[in-house]
Amino acid sequence: MAINCKDLPEECWELIFNRLHHQSDVESFSSVSKQFLALTNRLRLHLSVIDSTLLIHGTIAKLIRRFPNLKSIDLSNFRGELDHVLVDLANSVSYTSNLEQLDISNQKQLPVKGLKELGRKLKDLRVLKCSDLALLRDPDLCAIAQSFPFLEELDISYPRTKFDFSLMNRIDGDLIVTDSGIAVLSVNLANLRKINVSGNHFITDNSLVTLSMNCLNLQGIELEHCTLITVNGILSMLRTCAALNWISVSEIHIPRSSPGFECLVACSRTLQTLDVSSSTISDEFLFLVAKASLPLSRLSLCECTNFTLSGISSLLCSYQSLKFLSLVQVHFLTDETMKDLSQYLQSLVTINLRECLKLTISTFFTLARNCPSLETVNMENTCLGMTNSFHNGVKNTRIRAVILANNLYLDDDSLAKVALACPNLEMLDVSSCRNLTEAGIASVLEVCIQMRDLRLDHCSMITHIGQGTELPNLEVINAAGSALSDKGLAIIGSRCSRLLKLNLENCKGVTADGIHALVKNCKSLREINLKNCPQVSISSLNSMVFSSSSLRRVIPPCCSAFSDSLRGFYLHHGCLVSSG
Repeated sequence: MAINCKDLPEECWELIFNRLHHQSDVESFSSVSKQFLALTNRLRLHLSVIDSTLLIHGTIAKLIRRFPNLKSIDLSNFRGELDHVLVDLANSVSYTSNLEQLDISNQKQLPVKGLKELGRKLKDLRVLKCSDLALLRDPDLCAIAQSFPFLEELDISYPRTKFDFSLMNRIDGDLIVTDSGIAVLSVNLANLRKINVSGNHFITDNSLVTLSMNCLNLQGIELEHCTLITVNGILSMLRTCAALNWISVSEIHIPRSSPGFECLVACSRTLQTLDVSSSTISDEFLFLVAKASLPLSRLSLCECTNFTLSGISSLLCSYQSLKFLSLVQVHFLTDETMKDLSQYLQSLVTINLRECLKLTISTFFTLARNCPSLETVNMENTCLGMTNSFHNGVKNTRIRAVILANNLYLDDDSLAKVALACPNLEMLDVSSCRNLTEAGIASVLEVCIQMRDLRLDHCSMITHIGQGTELPNLEVINAAGSALSDKGLAIIGSRCSRLLKLNLENCKGVTADGIHALVKNCKSLREINLKNCPQVSISSLNSMVFSSSSLRRVIPPCCSAFSDSLRGFYLHHGCLVSSG
């Protein structure tokens, strides 16, 4: 005798819900019964709070009780009194025992009082992100170290503190982050595995020394835009940190020869990711990296100068197991040199050739043909479309994402050839390709029926995506600043029934009629951006929101027209009004 669905044990329903691909599907089940609501709430692991009105003092505890298995809370978009929120979190510790990650970035200052209270009751926090703070100082780092001694990952990047570089001889840790603050961190956070100190302009090589000496488990460090860090400090860290497998630096001058370079051959056998950007490097350095026989899987040389084809060729020849390669703004690369280099890229999964201005569609076909593992190609702002190229039957079914934004010469014919070469494409970005029309987009969607993410921002000649069969996988369309019209919205509505997110910012031809037609057919639509759409009124927006049960976030044509009471009314309906 068959068992009724309602008699299935919760473990079976949990297995079913865990296999759902879309959060909207989970929400649909949660509205069926209180049992399903409770179960789906238990399955939620991440909570992001994006409106301060949601968290008046004391209400965070009610939210936490709904989601007892949360591992991550993101408060980076919260604007309000964060100390109160963190104290409420601390008082709800019986419900946050699984919490491992907290993001409090983008705040005016570190909420020291709240962090201390949270740290007193929550000992298992492993990841803390507090980047882009308006003010970050040495005493703040002391508070972090004392509150969460078991941290494994810490992000204190890019504080916005203004400081006069002419006062370098009077650096004050009460105003900025200095070596002293990093030293306190390193002594207290013995379990630290990853740290991001990018944008802290007043730390020096001494910080790298203290981190190397005290954080013996350190595996990754980001040092971008740290003005006083030198190549000597980096080489010292490579020699000392036995576990270091990932390093990211920028604005470093690496001379032609240095006695410290030889350490690359003798140490750092764990280094898997080397990311160097906006730096002056030499072929000699690349030769030594090639000779070091590191377990390198990711290499990035973005906007670097002074090396040549000889250096990069030697390096790629030595690391033919690379999975990720980024060569942004390497101006000596041509179609012919890429043809030669591609023989070393058999294992490559992702390549970034943004702003390599001599590359054409010929390089794209070369990569598709010679790199069988390739999944993501970025050739933004190159010369695709400037010269004709035969397709020659090239097909790579593994390529899933192609970024071709800002290719001013890219036309419909060239784009159609790209689609034929990548029939399983799921993400395409052709933003600011102003020669494209709807015919080019239609040809792509006719071939690439698995498309999930389509980006057409600032394509001024595209009015619609073309008629055709349904596109059940298309979830995100970005068409800001395009010529998308009401007819275009009607076509999207008829073909993209599972659309989740639509960006129509600065689409002057869009009216309320087109929006209503779209919302009527796209039953899963969760987010829509109508900023600077002058033909969409507040009244028509009200009607759209209240007729849709799926919408969760709306960016209106003009935020200033929204009163707090109207925002609250939308929120009561389950939809947040946002400024962007």
